[in-house]
Amino acid sequence: MSYQVIARKWRPQTFAEVVGQQHVTRTLRNAIQSGHVAHAYIFSGARGVGKTTTARILAKALNCVHGPTPSPCNECDSCREIASGSSLDVLEIDAASNRGIDQVRELRDMVRYAPVGGRYKVIILDEAHMLTDEASNALLKTLEEPPEKVVFIMATTQPEDLVETIRSRSQHFHFRALSFTEIVEALQSIASKEGLTVEAGAIAVVARTADGSLRDALSLIEQARAYCGAAISEAQVRELFGIVAAEVLDELVAAIENRSTERALGLVHRLLGEGQNLQQFCREAISHFRNILVARVCGADSDLIAAPAEDRPRLARAAAGFSEEDLTRFFQILLLTEDDLRRKPDPRLHLEMGLLRLVNAARLAPLEEVLAELSGNVRAGNVPAQPSAPKWNADASAPAPVVPAKSAASPPAPLSNSLNASIPAPAAAPSVLNISADSSTGAASAAAPALERATSPSSPASVTGLEAAQVDAIKAESFAQAQFLGELVESAARWELEAGEVRLFFPTERRALAELLQSRDRVEKLRTIASRVLGQQLRVCVKLETSPVLAGRVRAGDTGRELRARFEQDPIVRAMLERFGGRISEVKRRDEG
Repeated sequence: MSYQVIARKWRPQTFAEVVGQQHVTRTLRNAIQSGHVAHAYIFSGARGVGKTTTARILAKALNCVHGPTPSPCNECDSCREIASGSSLDVLEIDAASNRGIDQVRELRDMVRYAPVGGRYKVIILDEAHMLTDEASNALLKTLEEPPEKVVFIMATTQPEDLVETIRSRSQHFHFRALSFTEIVEALQSIASKEGLTVEAGAIAVVARTADGSLRDALSLIEQARAYCGAAISEAQVRELFGIVAAEVLDELVAAIENRSTERALGLVHRLLGEGQNLQQFCREAISHFRNILVARVCGADSDLIAAPAEDRPRLARAAAGFSEEDLTRFFQILLLTEDDLRRKPDPRLHLEMGLLRLVNAARLAPLEEVLAELSGNVRAGNVPAQPSAPKWNADASAPAPVVPAKSAASPPAPLSNSLNASIPAPAAAPSVLNISADSSTGAASAAAPALERATSPSSPASVTGLEAAQVDAIKAESFAQAQFLGELVESAARWELEAGEVRLFFPTERRALAELLQSRDRVEKLRTIASRVLGQQLRVCVKLETSPVLAGRVRAGDTGRELRARFEQDPIVRAMLERFGGRISEVKRRDEG
């Protein structure tokens, strides 16, 4: 017999051998056992996941001499003929090349005749979505009232392109893409049967490259055997398929961690010198950072990581160097970069820009840390002197509106990312502060909500229905739970307890802090703390109120020079300018445009 490639030689011959499609094989086996076999099936899914293979196994199960049986013998004449593709009762038709109405009419005439040697006549239409509209309509009547002992199986990668009337007359089974672990286990089993010695790293590379398709993975192993012989190493597989070495990905992680743009650009130069495909490298980086993110969130031992066991300590070390927010940001940047590489010319330029964005993204500070830092500086009296000169100007365009009070159950309003601070005046239109900020870190916009906080150190909050000692106890426990939660609670100007509800009132200039405290998890933490301190089950509500403190800060008759002077002395504004390296470029009232 002529040579058979691995993918054909080890093609599953029973339902039990089909990898990763238990939801399909179990249903079909139960239908055969109970005698409830449908007259039409749609098998959909990506390439190489077992659609046509399962269709052949179903045909054998229906026509086996010991059947219909969910476990065909693969030894009788019927089973062997179906396996070899020579059965007169099982017709495999390529709908991509036989898609016209004339071919479907011939098929419709053919199925009228009884099976030649088996019990069922099975028609397998591969790539069924390629049928023309006329051919699909010609097939409808046969599918609606099929001849007895005829089963149609339509395999397709695009089930949405099948006409709705055909889908409504068929049972639809979706074949999922195989997981990394399933492909690795199948490759290890087949390599052992073939007498191949394959390194674990090589199998992992092949499994990732196959992207959920076992047939693609077997074809890659076949190619690797032709290149390497019976002993297949990871280095040889990477060289064969143009996949970068693991050390290159480690170098990328190190460049980001050390914030070294020079190392990032040098990495692109190295890839070009080695003749690597830049788009393939970007895909590998996406997969690598996805594994790092999973290791950070779920731990390095998680089954969700698509990497062999020996790579997991390396992933754990990389995950320890970044926060979950950092890794999510890196992942998004790489996805955009891969899209640029695929759609636009000059791949070197786009990859360099993408890696520079990765390095600079590591410098961004989370909003909560910035607010806590600014709050801590003002409370400690550590207000900087005149800020440094700007590097570029980013004047804001429109002030953020002041939102009404909300209940604790409502989700917080979205925060403004502009560089505006709107300060309502008691008898005139509010003022708008435009600030120039240094964009080298890309984080200037994150500090905008801090401008709306009170601009003087917190004064003792007024209390109604509570004792001051109880409020102090709630604040102390809030600080013990989380520093930032304590800072938010400390910023409340007034406390009330009425009808089992604790209300925290914030002046409108601290709207951003009120919105941060309104998040579901923080409100729940505060509710738990307050209920424990006061010894009863309570609700927590965060509200806004107009603060009389502002009356002395912005007056209706203030000139532009007076407004600028007031803002220049504002401790929060000065702290933010020092933090981001900017200056006040313009101060004007909102009604001035």
